[in-house]
Amino acid sequence: MDQKKYSMQDKLFYSKILLFGEYGIIGNSSGLSIPFRKFSGKLKLDSKPNPIDESSNIEIQKFYEYLKANISDSVNFNLKSLEEDISNGLHFDSNIPHGFGVGSSGALVAAIYYKYCSPDNNDFSELKKIFSIMESYFHGTSSGLDPLVSYLDQTLLTNSGNETSMILDNCVFNNIYLIDSGNKSNTTKMISIFSKKMENDNFKNYFENNFIPSTNNCIESYLNCDIMSLMKNFRDLSNITFNNFNEMIPDKIKSLWQKGLESDSYYMKLCGSGGGGFFLIFDFENKLKDKLSEFKLIEI
Repeated sequence: MDQKKYSMQDKLFYSKILLFGEYGIIGNSSGLSIPFRKFSGKLKLDSKPNPIDESSNIEIQKFYEYLKANISDSVNFNLKSLEEDISNGLHFDSNIPHGFGVGSSGALVAAIYYKYCSPDNNDFSELKKIFSIMESYFHGTSSGLDPLVSYLDQTLLTNSGNETSMILDNCVFNNIYLIDSGNKSNTTKMISIFSKKMENDNFKNYFENNFIPSTNNCIESYLNCDIMSLMKNFRDLSNITFNNFNEMIPDKIKSLWQKGLESDSYYMKLCGSGGGGFFLIFDFENKLKDKLSEFKLIEI
């Protein structure tokens, strides 16, 4: 197979942050996702891998078996080349935390697609469909957005019609952090909990009439670089999430979340599916960092 555009040793695929849209995308809200270049991964070959790389190699072998069974013949995958590289120690050398909501599986999917499939497909809708099928191996279901962000290394806006476009993110909002809950998230489990909640008509109605509009309002405020509007809309989203997605918020995060709402100095939201991993915190008064020595904060 031709070595397309890059050596396997130097092409990086970055993590992502879904600023707004978790669960809402499933219910036809807009979504705004950005590359997060503090974490990345790349494909490597090593005939004598260390235990971590060997574990990655085994996972890619399982992923390969899934691709053989689930990817349409119309998708131009060079599965033979992938199989050969797996036998030669192919692994994903990555510092993207697993189970923390920043797209570790999405980056791997993007890397595999880029290396072993056609790099010339610029149809976002088609790419999302392919990536959705690929990443479903890891989570049971996927919108395909995470791999697309990693693949394109661009900020992406998905509208309520599920159309995705690249946008220029010209707004600079300071004091936005990832906060480490200290535990991994189980995305499959969280999505299952959400699906069960959506079977309740009261929750479904509230979700569609409150959570989704609040998500869309946050995205509009963010893209308009309107800090005052963002503060108001973000508080609404944070409050709605706290009161209706209780299962997705670990106990050690709940008190911190509630204090932000009560003090109106900072607000929190899910980062991905929740349940563990990272959470997003907007510190509007720039007073929080010195008060949270017990938590690991990563500035965005």
